[in-house]
Amino acid sequence: MSWLQYAATRRQRAAMACLFLTGAALIAAAAARLSYANVEPQRAKAAQRRKVLEDFIARKRAAIAGADSHPSPDAPNT
Repeated sequence: MSWLQYAATRRQRAAMACLFLTGAALIAAAAARLSYANVEPQRAKAAQRRKVLEDFIARKRAAIAGADSHPSPDAPNT
């Protein structure tokens, strides 16, 4: 005794294929929706980190430029 005693007709196979593809499309759409749900907060965090890093680098460059233009009095002259 087999699981399917009768072979599916062409119409049944077509209906099953349509239902399968519809279900797969719905699952893909739900996954895409969920994956993009938190994109904007992540972008905001990345922008804030970038701004903090740029400010830090600018302060370091200003400190280095200030130190180079005004040598300390106890530095040896070569």
